[in-house]
Amino acid sequence: MSKKALMLIAVFVGAVAITAFEYQRSKVPAFDISELQPGGEMTVKRISHNTFVAVGGNVDRMKELEFWSGFSFFRDPWVVAPASTTGRDGVGPLFNTRSCITCHHDGGRGPMSPVGLHKPSSLLIRIGSTVEGVNAVDPNYGGQIQPRSITLLNKSVTEQPQGEAMLDLQYETIKGQYADGSSYELVKPSYTLSHFSHGPIAKDLGLSPRYAPSIYGMGLLDAINDADLLVQEDIDDKNNDGISARYNRVFDRITNEPKAVGRFGFKALHPSLDQQVAAAFVGDIGITNPIFPDENCTNVQVGCKQVAKIGHPSGLEAPERVMRRVNDFSAYIGVQPARNLTNKNVQQGRTLFYKAGCNGCHTPSYTTDKDYRLPELAGQKIWPYTDLALHDMGEGLSDGITEFDANGREWRTPPLWGIGMQKELSTTARFLHDGRARSIEEAILWHGGEAIASQQQFIQMTKAQRDSLLSFIKAI
Repeated sequence: MSKKALMLIAVFVGAVAITAFEYQRSKVPAFDISELQPGGEMTVKRISHNTFVAVGGNVDRMKELEFWSGFSFFRDPWVVAPASTTGRDGVGPLFNTRSCITCHHDGGRGPMSPVGLHKPSSLLIRIGSTVEGVNAVDPNYGGQIQPRSITLLNKSVTEQPQGEAMLDLQYETIKGQYADGSSYELVKPSYTLSHFSHGPIAKDLGLSPRYAPSIYGMGLLDAINDADLLVQEDIDDKNNDGISARYNRVFDRITNEPKAVGRFGFKALHPSLDQQVAAAFVGDIGITNPIFPDENCTNVQVGCKQVAKIGHPSGLEAPERVMRRVNDFSAYIGVQPARNLTNKNVQQGRTLFYKAGCNGCHTPSYTTDKDYRLPELAGQKIWPYTDLALHDMGEGLSDGITEFDANGREWRTPPLWGIGMQKELSTTARFLHDGRARSIEEAILWHGGEAIASQQQFIQMTKAQRDSLLSFIKAI
């Protein structure tokens, strides 16, 4: 081969390297018929326009009965212990809400917190270190604000427990413009705590609001093999696509693995569905369980510690048999079928989704682990549209809080399946980790950091193109 030919090849290879990012973002896979059933055989048999709480299509009759038994613990309020309802008592002493369904309305997202001073329910306020790489909680309040407390008329209690604080939520309007000249508005939230029970939070700690997510399909996310997630990790962006996926390494309380792959929670704080559910029980409702056996009482909360000894002094408020029912319920909630996905306009939106590079973080599909412990969830081709990895989402979405390896700008990619039905099932439902986005469109516009290229492509689209893209996201 001539020297000139070799030089031309070198120039060509260099050009390919420069444009590789653009090429990757424009590669659109052929439509797969399995996309119509995003949960595989665990897709629910028919679309429900009333609730996300439906058993997956692959669950037999006997396990379906167990599913609805677990649902009762999810739906019904927990009461103060001791009570005649010993299987459902033990709420508090400090808590956010009395039932799971309050935060996860019909398996979706609960009502967003109102503007002004209030005690939030669906919006949780976590406390963490504002120093990157440092994990810390508040000595007086722990890692989460519980705004409510029980009242117990007992002469042995010298000090009643107190709700820890109230939230003042305010918004600032931000105006923007698309490339075609049409305008949009975003709302930027601000969070202030007041009415503290034990003084303000400590120095170098900050607040991180978390708007309770939808819970359908979580069993299928749990069934993805770690290896299929870690193959996507690209911390140093070696493929030059502008995206640096990395997985939070967290403590697994079940296996005692100190560096397990986190996949649940907005910063991927928990490695398994069982641990995520157990953490919500103790953190949000104040229900002790085998994974989290201790009450949420700090050393300064004397009333909380006194009351905690009265209800279940020698046992857990949710023992293993109760948690197993709740965990099976959580695992077996199916995913809604796709809606109008073969529509021509929706398919155009699908093309735009890939060309804009949305799939760089929202990984479309997986096949779940064939050896997963629940056979109904094993070996399923699923379409959740998430890599479950942490990504830098920019300063606009930063909470400034460290959680294990996740820093303030990093958030776990949320799944997109069923997102188009969330407003249908709850008109007050909002989007993003803190519920600031009033629509899917606004959620896209808030994307920054590693997602800025995709966000900018969305801004450059015509209205017809934006509508097509949104129609696709609402259909999956």
